Order: sequence, then C-alpha cells, then structure tokens
Amino acid sequence: MADHADAATLRTTMLADSWFRHCGAALQDALLAHGRQRVLQPGEHLFAQGEPGGGLCCVLSGSLTVQSVDADGQMPVLVVLSPCLWFGELSFTDGQPRSHDAVADVPSTVFCVPREPLLAWLEAHPQHWRAIAGLAVGKLRIVYRVIDEEMRRPLTQRIARRLWLALHGWGWRHDNPVHAVHWSQEQLARMLGSGRSSVNRSLRELQEGGAIRLSYGSIEVLDAALLRQACDMGLSPQSAVGTP
Repeated sequence: MADHADAATLRTTMLADSWFRHCGAALQDALLAHGRQRVLQPGEHLFAQGEPGGGLCCVLSGSLTVQSVDADGQMPVLVVLSPCLWFGELSFTDGQPRSHDAVADVPSTVFCVPREPLLAWLEAHPQHWRAIAGLAVGKLRIVYRVIDEEMRRPLTQRIARRLWLALHGWGWRHDNPVHAVHWSQEQLARMLGSGRSSVNRSLRELQEGGAIRLSYGSIEVLDAALLRQACDMGLSPQSAVGTP
C-alpha cells in the first residue's frame, strides 16, 4: 500500500488517463490502496501467455509490448503500451489465463493491483463493475475498428491510424494526446502483420509529407492535422494537401 504522499503522486500521474479520471473516486482509492509498483528491465516479462489470470495493471513509466507466439514461432505484436494506460482487465474479469505476453521494451515501472483484494472490494461495491466493463468495452471498440482497417485500407493509412490511436492512448487520451511514440519499425511491422520494408516506405511517405519525423526507436508527430488527413483519406499527407 502506498503512503499518503505516494498515493497523491500516483493519482496525479494516473489522472492523465481518461478511464482512471472518470472511473470514480472510490474505485481510484481502491486501486491505489491495493496496488504495488513493479520495476521491469528491458526484456523482462510482467506476465506470460498462459499464466493464471491476475489483476489490473497501469504503466507508470517506460513501455511494454503485448505480444503472443503463433504456431510458426512468430511473435505478432498486439499493442505497445505507454504511460498511463491500464490493461489486464480481461483476465481480471473472467479469471482465465493471460492471453498474451507483456514484456518491457525499456526500463519500466508498472502499477499492479492484485486480483483477489480488488474482487473482494468490488463484491462489496458492485456498482463499480460498470467502470471495469467500460475499460474492456472501450478496447473492444478499437479492436473492431482495427479489424475493419486490416481488411480494406492501404498500409499507409493503417499506419497513420495506428499512430493516431496510440497518441490518443488507444481511446483514453482524447483531450491530452502525446506527441511521440517510442516504437521501432520492427515493432510496428509486427503490429501490422506487414513486412518491415513496406512499413519503412509508408513511414517515409508520411515523413516526406510533413506529418511525422522518424528517429531511432521513436516516431514524432510534427503536424497532427496532416496525420489526421492521412488517417481519414487514405492518402499520404503530401498528396492530401495537393503538393506535387
């Protein structure tokens, strides 16, 4: 349990996330009261696919890749989690094993709320289950959107939309988006199920159009309006603004 000063600092940090900000003060207090911080080194697992279901988690610093291993030994990336995103709600809710690995990309700190004490608290305060459901349903909406994109949108638009979602906390940072994502091109290629060379070409197209800037291990947004045009129109930012 965090002391009063630590809890106040944690609450301030977590309020950057829209779900936490709107889940209600009582649930916020319960999460802070029962949670512990865990420090991870690069490559260290927070949990592994198939492990028994656990509690809720929130990235405080660093980033974690959520991935799985398919029958061919490939490791497709589901998502890269940045501060202050909450996750783990599926196994928390149904008690089933973890569906994916969660692995630290860089030195990272994660706030972990064990399942059993939080379940006991929710048993006594069942009205707050709606907030837990909201966390899961918000992500399900994103999944449906991504499935639709995979079927019928060109790669450059899919990349632009995936960047836009990540900058906006996968739906939970509408009003305070970040301006860069710390992804490698390899991570992005695995996330999209595409070749790295194809992803590189699309990223260069977005960069040449003025929407983003590429650097080692990160992608910075230079012009949010151009990136949004690429999301909505399926065009490169350069062609979207009519530049020859």
